[in-house]
Amino acid sequence: MDRAHFHESTLGVLVVSIALMGIAALENSVAPWAPYYVVYAALATYVPLRWKMYQFGSPRGYHWWAWAACPVIAIVLQAVCSVIVNIWYARVVVAIDGPERLADPIIAVPAMFDALFVAASEHTGLSLPVAKWLYLGFIVAWAGLGEELYFRGYVQGMLRRHHSARYSIAVATLLFAVRHYVQMLLLPQYPIFAASAWVLMAVPLGIVTGLIYEKTRSLWLPVVIHYLFNIIPFLVG
Repeated sequence: MDRAHFHESTLGVLVVSIALMGIAALENSVAPWAPYYVVYAALATYVPLRWKMYQFGSPRGYHWWAWAACPVIAIVLQAVCSVIVNIWYARVVVAIDGPERLADPIIAVPAMFDALFVAASEHTGLSLPVAKWLYLGFIVAWAGLGEELYFRGYVQGMLRRHHSARYSIAVATLLFAVRHYVQMLLLPQYPIFAASAWVLMAVPLGIVTGLIYEKTRSLWLPVVIHYLFNIIPFLVG
């Protein structure tokens, strides 16, 4: 394949994705604005738009029950993730090290984020509440559309040209999940256990949105489900 079409190959998709992760890693660590990954987000949105690797179609093409199913799917996904982190993972931690470890940012996902907000506040000079809500607000505002455009639109869409649906969804989901590892690089001590639990939570979301995109050939429902998935934790406290 010539260089002009390298991004359409399987290797090209992997290279582009790894390069973007590298940019996100720099933005989440040494950049003056760390941990806000604005360059990564801009590029991850630009890539599928530039190469026209996404499909939406008309939102009127869905039955009403498809839209009604979106919040149900998002709630079920959050419930699955809650079981993974708050029951299965928490029990493993307690069994190994005792209940006090659940307040340790190296171990617990909520404590990990609290530590990240403190680090962000110190790094940027913003107050803690501002640093926290800027971070959470940016993730909620961008991720639903931006991540679906990139991981389902570009990654899954390009891979689907050369491989089976199962392979394309699996690779897109893996890249989507693993990318979350770089968001904690600003912390003085990297929270590998808590970050791994958080990355694991991204897997069910990636699989479900990937399957829906494969079935419908449209990003409307995956985007809505992704937004709802991110918003639900704020609604329930």
